[in-house]
Amino acid sequence: MMDVKVINAPDFDIQNIESYLKRDSVHQYNKNFQVSIIDNDTFEINGKTIHILRNRDASKLEWRKYGVNHIIDATGVYLTEEKACQHDVDYIVMSAPAKDDSPLFVYGANEQNYKGQKIVSNASCTTNCITPILRHLSDNYGINQANFTTIHASTASQKVVDTAHSKSRTNRSIFNNIIPHSTGASASIAKILPELEGKVVGTSVRVPVNSVSLVDLNVVLETETKIETILESMKKDSYLQVVRENIVSSDLLSTECPSIVDEKASMELGNNHFKLMIWYDNEWSYASQLIKLVNVIYQHNSHPHFIDNLNFQGKDVFLRLDLNVPVNNGEITSNFRITSALPTIQRILKDEPNRLIVGSHFGRPKGNDEQFSLKFLIPELENLLGKHVGFLNEGLHDTTLQRLNSDPDHKIYLMENLRFHEEETNYKTMDLTNNMAYNTIQQLGTIYINDAFGCMHRDHLSIAGVQMAEKGYGYLIDKELTALQSITKNESSKKILAIIGGGKMDDKLELLKNLSKKVDHIYICGGNINSIVKNDMADYLQEISSNKSEISLMCDGLCAENLEDDPKHITTDKLNSNESFFDIGMKSLNHLHKLIKQHDIVFWNGTLGVVEDEKYKQGSEILVHLLKQELKRCDDKQVIVGGGDTGGFTNNYKHNFTHISTGGGASIEYISFDTLPGLEYFKK
Repeated sequence: MMDVKVINAPDFDIQNIESYLKRDSVHQYNKNFQVSIIDNDTFEINGKTIHILRNRDASKLEWRKYGVNHIIDATGVYLTEEKACQHDVDYIVMSAPAKDDSPLFVYGANEQNYKGQKIVSNASCTTNCITPILRHLSDNYGINQANFTTIHASTASQKVVDTAHSKSRTNRSIFNNIIPHSTGASASIAKILPELEGKVVGTSVRVPVNSVSLVDLNVVLETETKIETILESMKKDSYLQVVRENIVSSDLLSTECPSIVDEKASMELGNNHFKLMIWYDNEWSYASQLIKLVNVIYQHNSHPHFIDNLNFQGKDVFLRLDLNVPVNNGEITSNFRITSALPTIQRILKDEPNRLIVGSHFGRPKGNDEQFSLKFLIPELENLLGKHVGFLNEGLHDTTLQRLNSDPDHKIYLMENLRFHEEETNYKTMDLTNNMAYNTIQQLGTIYINDAFGCMHRDHLSIAGVQMAEKGYGYLIDKELTALQSITKNESSKKILAIIGGGKMDDKLELLKNLSKKVDHIYICGGNINSIVKNDMADYLQEISSNKSEISLMCDGLCAENLEDDPKHITTDKLNSNESFFDIGMKSLNHLHKLIKQHDIVFWNGTLGVVEDEKYKQGSEILVHLLKQELKRCDDKQVIVGGGDTGGFTNNYKHNFTHISTGGGASIEYISFDTLPGLEYFKK
């Protein structure tokens, strides 16, 4: 999470700060913020403190005094590494093309190539507009040649009236002239997209508008295609936007996307030659791009093992997934765990690795048991990926390595069930000297990626024992941690409700202890109530009640002596020793509904009844409906489901939940202990 801590503004009068921030001749934005001046060098915005420095000499700016790690240098003066180093700070982003060989990065074009450099340039606003477009065209169709003209809004360096003694046409008034001008974007493009070296040239004209510019791009593509196909593919590119409305420049003021293609103004010129008209707010979108690049730098250096910070080109990759999918009579009943892993697989394949080997477990076999073979997953993987997948039926055996060295026909392989080898679960207690399975897994690749969140709580060989030159984790793990950390860290100070159901309390004792220190309210229900009513848990409930959380218990439900008997509705204080609750009651659900309305985040782990039985699934179904209803009512409300049986149940219904975990046990253990063995592995 980033905060603005310091602004260097020589000659700025802090008494004008509120007027300066809330009045703008061009941009419209949310001005619902409070400004308080603390002293001549400090002010607050909505309680966040920002300091003002006033020095034109970078070497005299005390960034570190205020805990600043990253700066955006917007002076246009410190545009070489030698000059930028005068800033005493860890990371510097220049807001203009560098005048030396400092690397250039543009979000949406080549930010994935950032490798921890201390000083970088974000190039120009025009470069930030055109390079994401050229990247898309080059990747999908190939580019023979291109030229562009940027019809650029006026800038601060231009004159408002004619002046003398200037060698540039910018000495003429911008109010009533179209002024031809140069652009450095052509040179920058080749540095950002080296494959386009010598293929792209451009120029610029300045026009009398305050902000929002337009690039007229003419491009000849290698692959024969149609303008409709290009526009459709661009609509699917998360870095680009395509607009069909009859817009003009002022319609796009304060837009963040730097590459907005005007569909109606673009055209096919014949012979695979196309004209694309691309809008960009040269001020607002460029500022947005700067912030996004700083975030890339922060994420890379804070999370060096994240998949986006790794390069897989030409490498052998071993990917650990959790493909332990539910199966009935040989048919996959839910491919949720497979589809959840697709973004990571596709990210690796995008870099064109030499090969990708996918490993997983399935069930709990005792040795090599054909009924637990992973071969049944091949058709599903091939269908989802649209690629052939080879099967390594020998698993962790030296014959697998021999086959990989002699069989270049496949780029993607699925390895046989890792749990066919006892080393997978017991490697820490075994003598691994000359151990075939252990040695084989180390030679499957040079880079190891884990995206098996549901297995991260297991200290198994494929989770914590792989020793390769590089290692990282995928999008699913990152997504899971982000969701769960909204509960464990709660940096936004949201009100959190935890709904804890399930069959028994024993496996949730540590979870509830940790939750009670972090969430506002815990509602305990489901089969847990049987343990609480029948056992003396008063001391435990008193312990967790003494922490932050308020504790509520289910007060009524459906009970019987066994699942075969007809249920009866009673309050919890009427439960007999030979009976058990199998579903929640309506009075409890009404109370729960009120709690849901009162909280910003709802964490749900454990169904409210025995949902496998039609008689006892109604309570959980009603809860799904209530949560869906609340999400529609409040846009900023979040619902996080803790996976396992609860995730499997909720996935049977159409829902708009914020996140459903792929690992019930892993999510519980992470919340209970704030870490997992699979996460500790990346700290070594």
